Amino acid sequence: MILPLSSTDKRYEQAHCYAILLGMKIALKITPQRSTQYAHMTAELARPEVLASPLGAMIQTIQPVTLAGQSYLLLDLVADQHDQQGLTGLAAQTHEIIAAVIARLGASSEAYEYFDEIGDMPGPLLRPIEPRFVPFVPLEMAEARRYKGKTNETFTRVLLNAALFAGDYRDQLTERLRILDPLCGGGTTLFLALAAGYDVFGIDTNRQDIDTTAVFVRQYLQSERIHYKEIDERGRRAGRRYQFEVGPKGNTRHLVLVNGDTNDAAMHLREVAGGPRMHAIVGDLPYGIQHFAEVSALLSRALPVWEQLLLPGGTIALAWNATRVERAEMLELFAQRSQLRLLVDPPYNQFMHPVDRVIKHRDIIVAVKA
Repeated sequence: MILPLSSTDKRYEQAHCYAILLGMKIALKITPQRSTQYAHMTAELARPEVLASPLGAMIQTIQPVTLAGQSYLLLDLVADQHDQQGLTGLAAQTHEIIAAVIARLGASSEAYEYFDEIGDMPGPLLRPIEPRFVPFVPLEMAEARRYKGKTNETFTRVLLNAALFAGDYRDQLTERLRILDPLCGGGTTLFLALAAGYDVFGIDTNRQDIDTTAVFVRQYLQSERIHYKEIDERGRRAGRRYQFEVGPKGNTRHLVLVNGDTNDAAMHLREVAGGPRMHAIVGDLPYGIQHFAEVSALLSRALPVWEQLLLPGGTIALAWNATRVERAEMLELFAQRSQLRLLVDPPYNQFMHPVDRVIKHRDIIVAVKA
């Protein structure tokens, strides 16, 4: 049973106070998917994603449950033993974090307070938690862009969050951060990061991908009547670059698309608004890569470049086909070619999941700049 959001039932009030005294239980609904294949993927990603989030420090236990035929994660939340606000502070703090974080999660779509019972009313009973998040552009922008080799939007949100939750900016999710996808393809990561309210920058060597993505951006923003301004750079010699200012005057975000080599990222981004420094670099390595030698050749050159672009406390999160390249090989390559601090403990070593019959395992590696 789902309780009304504005419930004033005395039994609910009593149960809510009881929950404050003992902690809270939260039910997170696993994001529904169109296919069984992606449903399994999402269920596996939901646990490490929420544990990596700012909510993770409050989680005492976490377990999968089925409620009314839908998949959820049931979280037991407790106050930090060093929290001087006391248990009442737990409720306020928890609601604040959930409201800010829940709508940004990829593998979880809704949050509810969970009650085993309320007075003499048996449970389980759920009360919706209102998210505090209004997308800067519709999340559907990423879904509307169709292209060959596109990565699932839910996974892409998890990948973006794996980066943002890991660094020094995890408590600034509502601020205007700067995100780079150094292998942007058709722009899925960029559109989801733009929806989150961030300035976004993408680089790709494929001219057609960049050109068609720019065309899509214009068409989509026009069709949705979203104000934008495009900077004319037709005279630029160092590769094609498209710069968009999206949003009304006084509340704009930058979307930049560059056709060029990711190893020249600093040059391509030097003249854009805010310069080349980034809070997070998020990328999905090409799935056509079959051998470690190809990954090594790409990252041996690119990692030092990307590391220089990161602000202190910034993060890199990369996804790759772990069927072909083992995690140990990726960790060693990062250690050899960068000074980044690798996150190797749970939940950051728990993102591996199956994709399809070809990509039997996909994984995420996350590293932080000191």
